[in-house]
Amino acid sequence: MAQRENAHHLPLADTFDEDETERAFLLSKPTCFLIVGKPGTGKVTLGKKLSQSWNCIFIEAKELINEHIKRETAQGIMIQELLYKGQSVQDELIMQLIVDKINSAEVAHHGYLLCGLPSLCEEFIKIPEQIELIKNFKLKPDIIINIKCPDKDLSRRLSGLKQDPGTGRVYKREEWDPILKERKKPPQEGEEGDEEEEELEEEEEEFDNSKEVLSQLVYRPEDFPENVDERIWLYKDTLLRPVEDLIIDHNPQYLIELDGNKNSDELFASMLSRLESLGLRHGAVVMKLYSSEEEDSVEGLEGDELMRTLSSYRMIAPRYRWRRSRWGTLCPVALKEGYIKKGLVEFAVGFLDKMYALSSEESLIKFMQNPRPYLLPPMPLPPCKVAVLGPKSSGKTTVCNSIANKYSGKVFDMSVLIIPYLEEAKQSAMVKACEEATEKAIEAVKEKLQKEKSLIAEADQKETEHEGEHDEMSRQADENNSEKEELDRTEKTPVQEEELIEKTEERSVIDESDQAEEVTAQHPEVRQMVEEAMKLAQDISVTVNLDVYISALDKAITKFNEENKERFPGAPTVGGWVLDNFPSSLNYWMPLAEKGLLPDTVICLKNSADNGKYLLNRLYLLNEQEINSNILHRLRKERTRKVQEEQEARKQEEVLRLQEEEKEGLEDIQQHMDGAEVMQEEIVLPEVPKGGYPEVPEIEPLKQLIQTFNEEWQLLEPMFTDPNLVNVTFLEVADKEPEKLLQEVVTSMERPFQYQGWEVTSQDIDEEAEDIQAELEAGEEEEEGKEEEEEEAEEDDNDKKKHYGDSKHFCPVALKDKNMLHPGQVDYAAIYREKTYHCSNSEARKKFLENPQNYVAYEEPLQAPPLRLLLIGTSGSGKTVHSRWLAGKLEIFHIQFKERLQEIMLSKLEKKIGPEFEENGVGNDSEEEAMLLGLENGYADKNKKENGTEEDVVLTKEEEAIKLYLADNEPLPAEVLDQLVVDWWTQEPFHSAGFVLDGFPCTVEEAQYMGDSGLFPDIAVFLEADESDICDRLLPPRLAKWQEQRRKKEVHKQRLRDMKKKIRDAQIAKRRAELLAEQKINEEQMGPKITKFSEDDDEEEEEDEEIDNIELILAEEFPEEEEEEQEEEEQEEDAIERMKTEIGEKCEADAESLESVKEELQSLMIPCVAINASRKLHIVRFQLFENLKHFVANRESLFEKCYPVRLSLASKMLHVSYKHPSIFGRWDPVKLSQGEVIKPFRNQENPGYPLIYRQYIYLFSTKENRDIFMRNPIKFIRQPKPQPSVPIRIAVLGPPKSGKTTVAKMFTRIYGLQRLSIGDAIRSVLESQHNTELALDIKSHLEKGMVVPDDLAVRCLEIAMMDLTCNTTGVVFDGYPATKQQADLLEACSIIPIKVFDLELPVKEVLNRGLQDSKDAKSKPYPVHDSAQILTVRNSNYKQEISRIKDYYVKQHQNGCEVDATRSKWWVSNKIIEEVRASINQIQTYLEKIKEGRAAAVADFCITPNELLSRLGEFGQYCPVSLAQRGELVDCSLTSSLQFAAEFRGHYYKMASQEELDAFLEAPEIYVPPLAPRPLPPPEMLPKKLTVADVKSKFPKTAEMKGYCPVTYVDGKKRYEALYSGHIEYAVEYRDKIYIFESEEKLQRFMRLPEKYWNHKLPSKLPPKMEPIMLTSLPLTGYLEQGGATALIKALNDVGCLKPKYPFLSVKQSALLYIAYHLKAYNPRNSDYIRKRYKKKMEQFVESCQLITYLGNKMTRKYKEPQRRPIDFDHKMQSFLSLRNVDPACI
Repeated sequence: MAQRENAHHLPLADTFDEDETERAFLLSKPTCFLIVGKPGTGKVTLGKKLSQSWNCIFIEAKELINEHIKRETAQGIMIQELLYKGQSVQDELIMQLIVDKINSAEVAHHGYLLCGLPSLCEEFIKIPEQIELIKNFKLKPDIIINIKCPDKDLSRRLSGLKQDPGTGRVYKREEWDPILKERKKPPQEGEEGDEEEEELEEEEEEFDNSKEVLSQLVYRPEDFPENVDERIWLYKDTLLRPVEDLIIDHNPQYLIELDGNKNSDELFASMLSRLESLGLRHGAVVMKLYSSEEEDSVEGLEGDELMRTLSSYRMIAPRYRWRRSRWGTLCPVALKEGYIKKGLVEFAVGFLDKMYALSSEESLIKFMQNPRPYLLPPMPLPPCKVAVLGPKSSGKTTVCNSIANKYSGKVFDMSVLIIPYLEEAKQSAMVKACEEATEKAIEAVKEKLQKEKSLIAEADQKETEHEGEHDEMSRQADENNSEKEELDRTEKTPVQEEELIEKTEERSVIDESDQAEEVTAQHPEVRQMVEEAMKLAQDISVTVNLDVYISALDKAITKFNEENKERFPGAPTVGGWVLDNFPSSLNYWMPLAEKGLLPDTVICLKNSADNGKYLLNRLYLLNEQEINSNILHRLRKERTRKVQEEQEARKQEEVLRLQEEEKEGLEDIQQHMDGAEVMQEEIVLPEVPKGGYPEVPEIEPLKQLIQTFNEEWQLLEPMFTDPNLVNVTFLEVADKEPEKLLQEVVTSMERPFQYQGWEVTSQDIDEEAEDIQAELEAGEEEEEGKEEEEEEAEEDDNDKKKHYGDSKHFCPVALKDKNMLHPGQVDYAAIYREKTYHCSNSEARKKFLENPQNYVAYEEPLQAPPLRLLLIGTSGSGKTVHSRWLAGKLEIFHIQFKERLQEIMLSKLEKKIGPEFEENGVGNDSEEEAMLLGLENGYADKNKKENGTEEDVVLTKEEEAIKLYLADNEPLPAEVLDQLVVDWWTQEPFHSAGFVLDGFPCTVEEAQYMGDSGLFPDIAVFLEADESDICDRLLPPRLAKWQEQRRKKEVHKQRLRDMKKKIRDAQIAKRRAELLAEQKINEEQMGPKITKFSEDDDEEEEEDEEIDNIELILAEEFPEEEEEEQEEEEQEEDAIERMKTEIGEKCEADAESLESVKEELQSLMIPCVAINASRKLHIVRFQLFENLKHFVANRESLFEKCYPVRLSLASKMLHVSYKHPSIFGRWDPVKLSQGEVIKPFRNQENPGYPLIYRQYIYLFSTKENRDIFMRNPIKFIRQPKPQPSVPIRIAVLGPPKSGKTTVAKMFTRIYGLQRLSIGDAIRSVLESQHNTELALDIKSHLEKGMVVPDDLAVRCLEIAMMDLTCNTTGVVFDGYPATKQQADLLEACSIIPIKVFDLELPVKEVLNRGLQDSKDAKSKPYPVHDSAQILTVRNSNYKQEISRIKDYYVKQHQNGCEVDATRSKWWVSNKIIEEVRASINQIQTYLEKIKEGRAAAVADFCITPNELLSRLGEFGQYCPVSLAQRGELVDCSLTSSLQFAAEFRGHYYKMASQEELDAFLEAPEIYVPPLAPRPLPPPEMLPKKLTVADVKSKFPKTAEMKGYCPVTYVDGKKRYEALYSGHIEYAVEYRDKIYIFESEEKLQRFMRLPEKYWNHKLPSKLPPKMEPIMLTSLPLTGYLEQGGATALIKALNDVGCLKPKYPFLSVKQSALLYIAYHLKAYNPRNSDYIRKRYKKKMEQFVESCQLITYLGNKMTRKYKEPQRRPIDFDHKMQSFLSLRNVDPACI
């Protein structure tokens, strides 16, 4: 379909998700700088300015010392004491200060600019160790700034410094030397000169006032010339080489070299431009928003009002306010530390594009130093200080454990925590109770003993008497009692004995007590009493003080936080605990709040549904057995009581009746009792409903538990009124799984840390109006908004600037839930993350605000639904034709509304419905024809009606409505439309493919139905056509139909007449036969009478009469039908007029209806487009597609919004990090997608056109490109990331007038390259650095009338190349180098162009151009040296040097390129641009692959042979791929080209061909050690090619195999015929043996596979030796064949191919002349000079021959004006005419 997704999408170059972008920035490394250079070059001055502008931390020893002294730190105090004592600060301390500063929090966020390291001082740490320290910094330097300055210039500058002894300020020579100050005065011109003069006068006055100060200036000892020279020498001797090594190891793209002769302001401006060109971002500064002095009072403002007010403080620009963060009004620093604290307005700050409120001054300082750790994910995260409350069995413990697992915390069960404290309290209480019980027991025992003293004697006597009697009775009982009694006696005897023993002990105790008169705790009775008291005390519950609860919880939390500081990465320092089973009484929670242990979240578990049915059911199931037991006990008890009452009643009633029958009565009573017992056994428990509980009194205690908790919670809830302190969450536990409860808890806990949306209020509208007014006042509106524009255009412009959400102006809820583009309403707008979302209705807005994160885009933009298109128009406008074409082109469905209705009716009626489908005037004739046919077949009309009538078709209500709609245009009810139209938006395949709906809606009611049903298309296209055009389209088919109907009608009528006549004839014939039969019967009956009375003569007459009578009867019975009166038929002219009228009326009615439909659709905010359908078919289709192109081609960016801004505003946003720089940096994404590899040029005339898209700023080279990007931004950011920009260095060489300067200026104009000629470089040095050593040397040469030496000129060129443009964009050398020496000097300075273009131009063209320029030079104010003589000399000098330069660059760097300068300047420019782009593309690909650790081709990379040899890999010049794959030794040293060379792991490898190179680039690891299958043999095992001299020098060593070629012999399968003698020119030495070969091909084959062809033996039989034959001894034909045949054949072949015709010569003469030139040019016996000479003559001869062909093609019969002729026509015509009467041999 049209919106079918591609199989593979490139990832977005820039991160789409705003939060992910912010996270990537927070995790990114800040930009760090390192400034190096000779002492006194201005490193500190530049560092201070740059650090202040770039928002990074300036680190320098002196600055650090002053900072610590100012802050009065411990180190600062120590340093100050050392300075007071006159001692120097130790290097160790300074180094420690630097390292501590680099590792500080503020540097981790802002980055640093390090100056003064490495240092010359090596007392504490050596220079190599300093370099190693820099390389091992936690934050390594990204940019190295190297300030270069010549020694003499630096010495002159430093030796001119003076210092004020009083203030310590240092003055430059320009500030205190009046002569230099006088020179610095600029010339005065006009008014500006007057103003500058006034400024200078003021400066002179100030200088006069400071004369006393200047007179006191003194030289510092270190600034004496000899000391300065010593410092410079020391730097060069000790520090320069390590610094250069550090620079070499650094990425050259991030190495910036500056000219130290420039002043600090120039260096600073150059640095800023260079850093911006690199795409580096400034340090992100935290801005303090509120100032009590400047801002209005915000007292009393909270929440939303406070955030609104803060968002407008220090606003970046109108419409760009500070946005709300996920922290809201909470302090991010406190949250990171584990505390939820509300931020204060006086500590509000802005960072990136969001605002934050800090809670204290300390938090503000921490956040401003480094906000990253407080904002990085997983923050914001609740600290997880949670308390879960709820009735018994409500699931508190389960919820607590789930929360603890979610946040890696711990559950603190208060019932478990308090156990040790309860046990301790219990123990204390037991000890106290024991002491009290002991005291009381001792007193009681003493009283008892005193009372028993007096009764002891009497008791003993009575007991003795009693025992004697008892013994006697026992003996008698023993004789009479049974065995059982004896057993009882034996059991009682031990008891009695024990009693006696106890009594004896008591007596002894009493005796002892009497003796001791003291009772102690060890007394048995005392111990017994104490034990009983302790048992009672054990059952008494013990309570502890409230403070004990708080103390126990505090100790547990403190211990947990100390042991689990890192619960998970990024977790808050404090928190992670969940409180369970904490008392819900208010008395316990108030001390908790006072102690600061109040949880941040309180979760209350409740069951409010069905009066707590779920919780009661859970409690019942938990105590089911006990409750059921109680229920049974109660029921039994009730049953027993009831039975007893019944029994007593019955007994009283039956007493009298049962007196006589007591026995029977007792039996009945027993039966009744048995029945009662049976009834008691039948007791059952009450039925319990599923999920419920029994309504019994035993449930009341459970209800009381829940009621008690609810009452306690009502008292406790007012304590949590402040939502900023405690977040109270109520959870309904009914029918919820633990996972669901956990999800609700997490949602509640994290809701305060989510972005919140709100409905658009009047305050939001007022803010937007304020922004618009501010834009108007600031003049920031687009230039298109002129005064002549109407208010509607201004409103549209404001709407374009409005910050819409991810769904643009469409409803996000409809898009997400229904996949439909429903335009939102302004009245139902909502704001989420400071973006406006328009919803379709209040329900959609409510749904959006409940969960807005479900309706916004994250990693990818929202996907647009498939294209849904309405194509509406009057009849005859071409709806169906164009709809079908659009559907095929866009690959979507075509739905024809009325055809769909016709299909529904066809299934029932089997015919189409509508006026256009009715057959007028044929139906009645058809019925009549059918009746006639029935008559003809013998059927009566009645029978036909009875038997032939078909049953009527029964239509449903909906089908009747469709029939009325098709027949009479009655509106369709909504029910029918619901069955048809809704499916096209909701059901497949239309839902995912899209469609073109043809002919719907065509009435206002249908359009209103679409709006009411929420069926919105992307666009509605109205086809408008003139009435005349519609008539011309509809009239011919209607007229043809009318004509066809009329023809059919005539045919029917004629057929009816024929059928009627046929039927009449048949009836007459039948009747005649009947009459004849009757007559015959009559004759037979009357025959005798007739015979008797008639005569024979009258018989014939009678027969004739009878026949006449029959005819008369038939005529009477079957009279001939009179011809019906012909109805007045409509004539064709009348029909045409009628049809035109009908079409016009229908067209007018349709137009009015469609106009109402259009207004209704526009009121629904559906885009409507009107297209003139009267034009030709292809034009209408073109207009259709053009209007739909935005919806089709840019559909992936349908919801995307871009905002053009001014460059100053974009720079401001980037500077404060309000917006992020795009990954494209200063690349133009549109040009980059078009294959551009040269970075766009930026200057004051073309500063670039910025644009904001989401959170990024993009720069474009033109407004057109910016507009293209705005239409489809996703297309242009869905492309590979831009490769590193490479500064271009090219050289354009050529003879005079070849266009070198034109090409150079073209590069300067288009791409911004710096055009450099040697004269420009020298003049730049003389003007800008006239006091430098170099400028003085050049002046001395010029003043002597001498040419500036090449070495000084190259030094000027080197200084000029330090310019910003040269380092960022590139440079084009105009006509330089002109000599081989200059090329060598450039290479010595590491200046090697990536391409050297040689513009080839013949001398004749040089002179012609010089002549033309001399004609134009009359208007120039200065003379031009373009005479023919000068040009000839210059061209001759160029020709002498260019060959050497070309050979040098081709051989050494392979970067030469020849360009035909005779072509047009546009062709030459395009050719050079194409070559440059190819080279840059190669370099960028190389850099990218090397960075990724892959192999990269190095062809055309200006690699010198020496560099190649120094970095060759393990295989040297041999191809590693050929050796690995085939075992061949392919020596690639035969060619110096690096076309098939590659770099891998810092080494170069050469391959044999492109195939091997591709294989190596794909998988280089398998071709180099250690994975290479075959290593390269040692050098002595490699074959070596020998020259003839080498072979002769090896004498007496002879060739192997007696001089026969081993390759030919082995390849010929060692046959006799394969023995060929070798030639000494093709000799190879291998393994100390010499082999000679038949040809170079065989030699190379041996060199590749020496193991295959060496060490073979010859056969015993060898061919005879062949003697040479002299050429002169051959016969004539042989002599000619061997002598001149080859040269003649080549010459004849060339002349046959060329077929030359020289002007004014015959074809024969031309051919012979060409053959002569050819033989001369290719005669090997001629010298090189002669051959070149005749080759040139032959080329000129061919060019002259081509004049005829050219002129024949270009000349016309008619005269053409000179300006209309081809550019070179006149020149070639003049050349042609000049050849008349000229001998070609003399040219």
